[in-house]
Amino acid sequence: MPKSLYLIITAALLLGACNKNKVEEENLWGLHQEPVQAQKLPDDSGVEELTELWKEDIGNGASVGFAQLVPVYHDGSVFVANRIGEVFRLGSQTGDVEWKVDLGQDINAAVGAGQDLIVVGHDNGDVTAIKAMDGVIAWKSSVKRHISAVPVVGRGRIIVRTSDGLIIGLDSQTGQKSWQVKKQVPGLTVHGDSTPVITGDAVLTGLSNGKLIANNVITGRDYWEAEISFVKGQNEIERLNDSDTPPIIQGTTVYTATYQGSIMALHLQDAATIWRTELSTRLPMAVGDNTLYITSDLGAIAALSTDDGRILWQQDIFIGHGVSQPVVVGARLVFGDSDGNVHTLDIVSGALVESRKVASGAILGVVTDGRKFTVISSTGDLRTLSL
Repeated sequence: MPKSLYLIITAALLLGACNKNKVEEENLWGLHQEPVQAQKLPDDSGVEELTELWKEDIGNGASVGFAQLVPVYHDGSVFVANRIGEVFRLGSQTGDVEWKVDLGQDINAAVGAGQDLIVVGHDNGDVTAIKAMDGVIAWKSSVKRHISAVPVVGRGRIIVRTSDGLIIGLDSQTGQKSWQVKKQVPGLTVHGDSTPVITGDAVLTGLSNGKLIANNVITGRDYWEAEISFVKGQNEIERLNDSDTPPIIQGTTVYTATYQGSIMALHLQDAATIWRTELSTRLPMAVGDNTLYITSDLGAIAALSTDDGRILWQQDIFIGHGVSQPVVVGARLVFGDSDGNVHTLDIVSGALVESRKVASGAILGVVTDGRKFTVISSTGDLRTLSL
């Protein structure tokens, strides 16, 4: 098993055992794939489509400790948090800071948005809800456990995950616990958990044991549990099969994936399998025009048919470059890499269109509102670009 996975596992064990002392994990930042030999990237097509709309330095983006800090588009703005406890609302068109609040506590999971609330999880297990309009703190609650995924807001609930297998529904108005379910966690897992997804009256959650579950978002009642990966291998590391990829729901179909496992399409109603393709990923996927786009564990970018799971094209030139998850922006697939570059591919052919250096540090995440996109780097650079 490659060394990067051992680093991830070791860091997870250290974090679980040490709540007071911060653990330096510089090897984890921007490391989305296994450390294989990277080839020199070819020249792009020469087309210059990318336009930088604005840039902002949010400070201390990711210098200490492992965290999940992802911007989100909500209510016409971009919301983002940094590691040291600051949360920002910025105009999505201009980057102007509309408000900034210092919570005085390190943040390790942010940001969730919905129902006029911005929600963050702290290192000590606290959850803070902030009013999206003015940055006023609405409430603070505590789950008293390590929060392992970005909180999710919807249907009067805030869904929080913990590294010891709890899925908790908090009342979005008060922060009080409405329900919780406990799921078994394997002895060895890859650091971090997938962000749950709310659809209708259900919340779907991928688990570290290779399962996908559906619960009633209001009460926590179980709907179904599906095996989306099957244990294989000779030792614990080879049998890792975490579902760290947030499921995608389109109509009555759920698309999900596991590490060292497969990409799957399921029926939302009963979790019956529609198709399965052997391909491994730990990162969020993207979907558009009957195509599912994924970043493999080695850094290949692949396009799959949503009808039957067959691979339409696969771009291997980014293997070893630590590329992020992809997003669809118009006719382009956009993602970043560990050197602060943004790349765009033609969504039909997978051909490289443009590569551009946009930030210092590794690109940790990319989000889009469908017309423009925002990237965040390990050094706290926030950049919004359009095509």
